Amino acid sequence: MSLSDRESLLAAITANPEEDIPRLMLADWLKDNGVPDRGEFIRLQVEAAQQEAFSPRARELEAAAQELLNRYRGEWTRALSERITDHRFARGFIEHVGVNAATFVQSAPALFATAPIRSLLVERFTRMVDPVSLEPLFNSPQMTRVRKLDFSKLENTTDYFDPLAACRHLNQLTDLNLRKLPVPVSWFRALIAGSAFPALTGLDLADNVHLSRVLAEALPCADHRRLTRLDVSFITFPSDQIQKVLASRCLRAVEELRCVWHRESGGPGPLTRLDLGWTIPWDRLRVLDLGGQGVSDAGVGEIVAGTSRRPTPSPLRWLRLANNGLTASAVYELVDSDPARLKLYYLDLRNNYLSDSHRTALKGRFPEAEVLV
Repeated sequence: MSLSDRESLLAAITANPEEDIPRLMLADWLKDNGVPDRGEFIRLQVEAAQQEAFSPRARELEAAAQELLNRYRGEWTRALSERITDHRFARGFIEHVGVNAATFVQSAPALFATAPIRSLLVERFTRMVDPVSLEPLFNSPQMTRVRKLDFSKLENTTDYFDPLAACRHLNQLTDLNLRKLPVPVSWFRALIAGSAFPALTGLDLADNVHLSRVLAEALPCADHRRLTRLDVSFITFPSDQIQKVLASRCLRAVEELRCVWHRESGGPGPLTRLDLGWTIPWDRLRVLDLGGQGVSDAGVGEIVAGTSRRPTPSPLRWLRLANNGLTASAVYELVDSDPARLKLYYLDLRNNYLSDSHRTALKGRFPEAEVLV
């Protein structure tokens, strides 16, 4: 294969970012043409993505890829470094980038021609009274390639919400991060109820304390949505509101649920007084983060009961219960769970009242898991 073949493969990867075959073909070309480490990195990340998430094999491959990335990051990001503020690799190539809204339109054609970019962190670097408008960014044709948008680093202004919802290039958007932003309640209600972003499956609304009521009202009515990832951490829900949110039909297929709480604030978390076995939508849940939520030892038993109530083994693989004041009784609940029903690859119980002996017991019960105590 010639250099023109290399360029053709790069073009195929950029044009078809979901496909693995062009990536693996380029990995082979690089190995055969004097760039073996770059090719090996691509192969490792592609193979890791093909494994069950969080599994020992996935972690092994990711660790090997990370060693190579630590060694070559500067070289492998040099072509984009002047156009981006942040980056993250996926399946061998830069897929996520941070961009400056003021320069995005000028840099976007070259940026998207260089890498299979699908995820943007949008930033505005300005101290002017009037911030840079995001409308040119939303009107950029390159936005049709974007699947994930992160606005969490924008300042506390609301000028970009209406243009965002009206953007005609985001029909394939799957994930929207609005963490700790002044999301207008009426705007959010209309977004969830409307037809914008028909492919949306992931919402990060953490730290939007003012959205509790509208979430409890809007999500139960959003049957046309199918959310598989939801982060409502640090939102002050009354118990009845969080129950309505989690019982919504649009969350029946949720795979990742994060509801972290400030335990140091002194008040209980929204889920503290509820039966987690019946409140959490367990059917397809793979990731559950209840850090600081005030989950009791009995609550851990409710989690075990909830995962065991399914007719088939639980898909739950990642569980974080850090900073919950748990004791040995919680460990016993987990250790006594049915191995045929519950298999974990990641278990975080840090900042509880536990010891190394408890970690040993948990590791014996979940031998494939990364256990943190």
